[in-house]
Amino acid sequence: MGFLLKIALFGLAIYGVYRSFRYWKGLFDRFTGNTDLPQRRPPPPSPPPKPVTRPEPPTAEPLRKPAVIEDTVQCAGCGAYISTAAEKCGQCGRPRP
Repeated sequence: MGFLLKIALFGLAIYGVYRSFRYWKGLFDRFTGNTDLPQRRPPPPSPPPKPVTRPEPPTAEPLRKPAVIEDTVQCAGCGAYISTAAEKCGQCGRPRP
């Protein structure tokens, strides 16, 4: 057999012995009542209850800026739609009709 295979089998055997020992020691401790298990932490105290308050009356909706909608015209040269505030077309460079 190869050397690495021997090392792997040896490690597997050691792991099996370790798990068997833990299993049988756990059974023995459970039946004899000898538990050296670490103590569990007590659960954290619950937060104090919040005082009951009346819900606040709904306020007016926050004011939003109205959406700005611009008028557009079609460029005579390329057919793209440009704003009426633009001086020339951004596609072809022609002045606005």
